[in-house]
Amino acid sequence: MVDRNLVGRCGFYCGVCEIYRAYKDSKELREEIAWKHGCSPDEARCEGCQAIDVYGWSYDKEWGKNCKIVKCLNAKGLNFCFECDEYDRCERFNRFAEICKGLGIDLRKNLEMIKEGRIEEWLLEQDKKWRCPKCGKPIIVSYDFKNCHWCGYKLRD
Repeated sequence: MVDRNLVGRCGFYCGVCEIYRAYKDSKELREEIAWKHGCSPDEARCEGCQAIDVYGWSYDKEWGKNCKIVKCLNAKGLNFCFECDEYDRCERFNRFAEICKGLGIDLRKNLEMIKEGRIEEWLLEQDKKWRCPKCGKPIIVSYDFKNCHWCGYKLRD
C-alpha cells in the first residue's frame, strides 16, 4: 500500500525528504536533523505534504508549514501547482524545479503523472527509484546527503 501523504503538491516525492526520513527512520537521524535545524528531536517530524497542515514541519523558513509553494496554493484554493494559471511561468516553482532537477527529480514530469490520475503508479515508481542500490532502504535526496543514511553507500558526488 502506498502513502498518499507523500504526494508533494509541487510534484516533489516527500518520501525522500530529510525531515520525513528522519521522522520515520531512526532516532539518531532525527537528532542530527533536529540539531541541523535548531529544534528538538520530537519536533523533527512530518507525515508528507498532504498532511502538512496537521503534522507538518514548522522549523524552517521554506519547508513544511512554511513552504512558500504550499502557502501560495492554499491562498489560491488549489491542490497542485499544475492547477494554477501561472504554472508555466511561475518563478517560485521554476526555481525549485531547477534545484530538484540537479538531484534527478523532474517536478513537471511528476506533476503530469499526478494530473493524469496516475498517483498510485507514481508513488510506487518513486519508492522504487529512491532506494539505496546497496542495502535497498529508502534514501534521502538532498545536496546535504551524498551517502545512504542507513549503510553509508556513496550515492553521488
